[in-house]
Amino acid sequence: MSNHFMNGLILGAAAGGIYGLLKSPRTGKENRAVLKTYVDDTTVLVNDVSKSVNDLKGAIAQLTNEGKTLAEEFTQDVKESVDEFTYEAEPRMRRIQEHTEKLTADVEDLTQSMKQV
Repeated sequence: MSNHFMNGLILGAAAGGIYGLLKSPRTGKENRAVLKTYVDDTTVLVNDVSKSVNDLKGAIAQLTNEGKTLAEEFTQDVKESVDEFTYEAEPRMRRIQEHTEKLTADVEDLTQSMKQV
């Protein structure tokens, strides 16, 4: 915010406060009591909001840490599962490759035999 705006805001608030005190139907003692009650209530509310904000920050930090931990565990579990699958599937894949090569050779032999006939 600009300096002019802040100066105007402060001056306006002060002028409004003075006008309100001068035109108030209450006595000075009553006005002080009302003002003290207002300040006390506002202080309590500000403290409550501040505590709530701090609690929220703590909850967000805890959630972030838990999420990070869970993500790391999940990543490790997936990696282990993929490694295990690869290890278990490797012999099968090798046998499939061998059968495919044998079938290809048999088809080529059959094709050659048919050409000779």
